[in-house]
Amino acid sequence: MPGCIRNAWPDEPADDPVRNGIRLSQLQTHPVRSIGYWQQPGQFKPRKINIGPAPAELIEFMHLDNAFQGYSQRPVPVSNDSEILHDVETAMASLPRAVRRLAERRLFYIALVRDLGGGTGYMDLVAGADGSVAGGFIVLDEGALDRTANAWASWREGSAFKPGTDWSIEVRIEAPEDDNRVNAIRYILLHELGHVADAVLGVTQIGGGTPRSIIDNGFYELSWTYPPPSQTIVLPGDTMRSRFDEGWPDRENLAFYSFDASRFDLDDVLPIYGWLRETNFPTLYAASSSADDFAESFVNYVHVVLDGRPFEIRLQKGEQSEFLFGSCWDSPICAGKRATMKRLIQRVETLH
Repeated sequence: MPGCIRNAWPDEPADDPVRNGIRLSQLQTHPVRSIGYWQQPGQFKPRKINIGPAPAELIEFMHLDNAFQGYSQRPVPVSNDSEILHDVETAMASLPRAVRRLAERRLFYIALVRDLGGGTGYMDLVAGADGSVAGGFIVLDEGALDRTANAWASWREGSAFKPGTDWSIEVRIEAPEDDNRVNAIRYILLHELGHVADAVLGVTQIGGGTPRSIIDNGFYELSWTYPPPSQTIVLPGDTMRSRFDEGWPDRENLAFYSFDASRFDLDDVLPIYGWLRETNFPTLYAASSSADDFAESFVNYVHVVLDGRPFEIRLQKGEQSEFLFGSCWDSPICAGKRATMKRLIQRVETLH
């Protein structure tokens, strides 16, 4: 299933699986996943937000990764004069202080490529000298970023459903005067930085948390029942189970960026979002997994609660419009998650 966090386990599995001729260990031991690569003198600026075309070593890693994941695309770096680089810089400069602090201390690079494969972008982990999680890097696909904020959010939301009816899903994350590409990139970066925060704080299993850190952070058990925090590795064939699966047993088949391959079509939209309104997931994407639950909670909390920006999803057919979902942060069902996000973002501010 396409996703935006890849190969994120800090611990190597007991075996070394091979997919499409690529060993998992080739990815896990690649230089770009080690802090030593990102601390080379003169190459990257420490305590700064480094943004640019993907360097050669990262392109090599992505080619291996795409082959392992089964994607046919072979990413290439954007040009040094790409307008998208300036837009990413503008988006980063607009983020709240706590989030910028996270990026300055634990985000080693934002790399721009073309033909990424598998979605808009992803985050992967960087290991410290002692093997612990030091932070991460983000890769973004230039082609997927050439949309305004609301157009991108609508495209992503619709990617979980087969197309083919007169209805469409319309998402509003910005007012008309702010509906531009920079704010689309801003929302995407906030999601990926949520994965970085997850990894550094040890919030979920997929983010690399330990049993103690998962329990202490108090986020995972608000929405998830399996695997338990004591099982820090999700084994092949395991399916994550949420506290709300009884109301929608097919949740496990939810797959964003699946489009025609989705198990769901737009006729399923009303019951699915009716289910979502009875959960504490702030978005449908959050119901995909515990890691995406945290990343989506992070971006949506910052976007709605801290920044006061809109979030609304509607089913649209011509002039006919039906409300599907909006911000849950002021509702009682999301009170526990809101309090937890506030506390965890305060922890982000203290990172060294």
